[in-house]
Amino acid sequence: MKNKICVVLGSNIKKIRKSKGLKQEELAEMIGLEVKSLSLIETGNGFASGKTLEKLIDVLNVQINELFAVSDDKEIEILYKQIIDHLTLIKNNAPKLNTLLLVLKSLI
Repeated sequence: MKNKICVVLGSNIKKIRKSKGLKQEELAEMIGLEVKSLSLIETGNGFASGKTLEKLIDVLNVQINELFAVSDDKEIEILYKQIIDHLTLIKNNAPKLNTLLLVLKSLI
């Protein structure tokens, strides 16, 4: 089963890319990724690094919350559970928690 967060992120990137009239190859070049890597992200089979997310936000001219936007209540519950599960995995990792805190602050 694919990670729901990855699926949401990928779907939103693809939707935004298409709304901007960009081909996958064009966006990949603009953010410095191989087309195959962007394809993996857009299909939910991969996740973007922090640097890649920053580049996507800049190139696509969007806010980070637009990349992770979900409208369906059921999907929101699934995502919330996955976030809590991941927090449990990193609760003793200060550098990862600091990075997560920075991302969360940018969403609020």
